[in-house]
Amino acid sequence: MYKASMSQDIVKKKAAYPTELTEMQRRFCEHMIMNEGRTTRTAAAIAAGYSEKSATQEAAGLIQNPKIQKYLHQRLNEVNRGLVLTRDNYIKRQMMLSQKIEKEEKASKTAAHEALIGKAGGLFIETRINTSMSEMDFDERMKRIKELKEIQKDRTKLISES
Repeated sequence: MYKASMSQDIVKKKAAYPTELTEMQRRFCEHMIMNEGRTTRTAAAIAAGYSEKSATQEAAGLIQNPKIQKYLHQRLNEVNRGLVLTRDNYIKRQMMLSQKIEKEEKASKTAAHEALIGKAGGLFIETRINTSMSEMDFDERMKRIKELKEIQKDRTKLISES
């Protein structure tokens, strides 16, 4: 006779990045991440609380520590993921800038932001024809205008579906 057993090993979920860092090591890493490209390792070590006299040596040792390298790599990926440019983020940013400019009563500059919002949202489509209209007869012009309107309808349809 088969007897079912409910005893299973409980698997503990591991943290996304190393948790065994000391508080000073974590502060060093966070300073390096939040000031990437604007600070030196020595300045990050000093900001983390290491002695100014030994900060250069401490920073060199910290940056070679595998746990710190792993933490920096994972946290940088985490931070950078939030900075990815999407269509929605772009539109929100342009709308915020447009509202800010309106509040500052610089209406002439608002139009440029409104155009960018419209283009990003698919409301405005800039199309250029590189031909001389004077060389075209009336029927050819009307045909070209109809073609452009069809292209605009297709684009609007595709954007609304996505």
